[in-house]
Amino acid sequence: MRVLALISGGKDSMLALHEVAEEHEIAGLLGIVPEKADSYMFHSVNLHLLDAIADCLEIPITKVKVSGVEEVEVRELAEQIKGIDADALCIGGIESNYQKRRFERICEKTGMKLLAPLWKREVDKIMKKVVKEFETIIVSVSAMGLDESFLGRKIDEECFNALKKIHEKYKIHLAGEGGEYETLVLDAPLYKKRIKILRGKKVWDGVRGYYLVEDFSKISKGLKRKI
Repeated sequence: MRVLALISGGKDSMLALHEVAEEHEIAGLLGIVPEKADSYMFHSVNLHLLDAIADCLEIPITKVKVSGVEEVEVRELAEQIKGIDADALCIGGIESNYQKRRFERICEKTGMKLLAPLWKREVDKIMKKVVKEFETIIVSVSAMGLDESFLGRKIDEECFNALKKIHEKYKIHLAGEGGEYETLVLDAPLYKKRIKILRGKKVWDGVRGYYLVEDFSKISKGLKRKI
C-alpha cells in the first residue's frame, strides 16, 4: 500500500513510520500545524522543524493548517487531505481512544485505511525501542514530576528510568500520550541526515514549559542504515 505518514517530529509518529515502512511504500509525510497551541489532537512545539525532518528522511511532506479548535480541526484535516494519492494513513497512537476515533472518521471521509502499528502495544517496550533506535529529546513538559530540567533532555536509559519513577508516583502516561511531555527525534535509522541543535532556549512558567530550537544544522550520515 501507498501510505501517508502523519508526523509531528515526535517519537511515536516516527516509530510508527519506521515500522510501516518495513512493509509498505511511504507515499509522503503529513504535518499538521494548528493555529492554537492547545490543540486536542496535534502537537505544536518546534513544528518549524518539519521540513528539516522531511529532508533528513528524503520523503516529501504536505503541511496542513488547522484551527486547533476541538472537532473543527478534525473536519478541516479530512477536507484538506482528500486529494492525496495514498491508500492508508499511518498514526503513532498508542492508547488514546479519543484520537483514534477521530482519525477513523478522517479515514472514512478520505477513503483511506487507518494504520496504527503501535496501538495497544506495551508502552515499556515502545519506550525501550525509542531509547535504543532513536536520538530523541524532550521539548515540552506539563505534568507533575516533570520540571524544567527535563526540557532539552535526551531520552536515554537514565532519562527513561526517571520517567518510569515519575509514572509510578504521579500516574502520568509513560510515553506522554496524554500531553504530559512532547518529544523531537533528531536522528533515526531512516534519517539520511541527522539534526544537530546549535542553539535552543527553555521557556518555563514555573509549572510547565517548552524547549524551542532556535538554530540547527543537518549533518549527512553517509551510508544508509536500516532499523
